[in-house]
Amino acid sequence: MFLSALIKKIRNRKLAKCERGVVALEYAMGLPIFLTMVLGIFDLGGVYFASILLEGGLREAARYGVTGDLEPGVTKEEKILETINTHGAGFVQVKASELSTLVYKDFDSIGDPEPYVDADGNNSYDAGEAFTDLNCNGAWDSDSGFNGAGNGSEVVLYTVEHDTQLITGYIAHLVGSDGKVKLRASVAVRNEPYGGGASC
Repeated sequence: MFLSALIKKIRNRKLAKCERGVVALEYAMGLPIFLTMVLGIFDLGGVYFASILLEGGLREAARYGVTGDLEPGVTKEEKILETINTHGAGFVQVKASELSTLVYKDFDSIGDPEPYVDADGNNSYDAGEAFTDLNCNGAWDSDSGFNGAGNGSEVVLYTVEHDTQLITGYIAHLVGSDGKVKLRASVAVRNEPYGGGASC
């Protein structure tokens, strides 16, 4: 009994002084943290880069959009989308469904609802109440803008909502959804006075 306790005590002292495998243990514990930092920098850097390309492309598209210049066989909307994707450098490719262009009479009316007569005094539009159909679609809208690139002197709000893929996907459980991050960019400009009058 005494002998087995003594052997056990000697073994424990030897194990306490043993340093074999310490490096492997430290490596195993530190590797996930190191990978998260390095690959996270790649992913977040990619998102930041995509955001810069998207905003720059949208700005250039708006600069083209304010002009009345049209190329034969190409609509203004197609050229705007092409300009965004050209500036995306192959890294950001926006689909037509991710781009919206809404036309307003002036900057102050961006995002405003169509005016209506609040007959029952509840501060919200109810079916049957009279309204001014600013976007000519035959229905009351909470946003008075109408689709299109606008005519001369009209204000156009360009908005892109684009899902960009994380480069490595290693931090997908921390950032975004399903390995994608939603980017949003918008810019409002007034078209040059090239004629054409109001769109609606």
